[in-house]
Amino acid sequence: MKKLLGMCAGLILLIPFSLQAKGHATNSPTGPFVECLVPSGEIEFMPAMFCEIKKGKYHF
Repeated sequence: MKKLLGMCAGLILLIPFSLQAKGHATNSPTGPFVECLVPSGEIEFMPAMFCEIKKGKYHF
């Protein structure tokens, strides 16, 4: 019974770390991901650096 409780407690403690790693990819080496309004009029989700390269504007 103690082993089962220990395993359950371990899983509960690991859940926040796995959710954080799997969550939204908000940062990357090329900057945070933003919604970018590109000159063609489309809104794309991309790193901020690529948005600037494509001459786009951040869309909030």
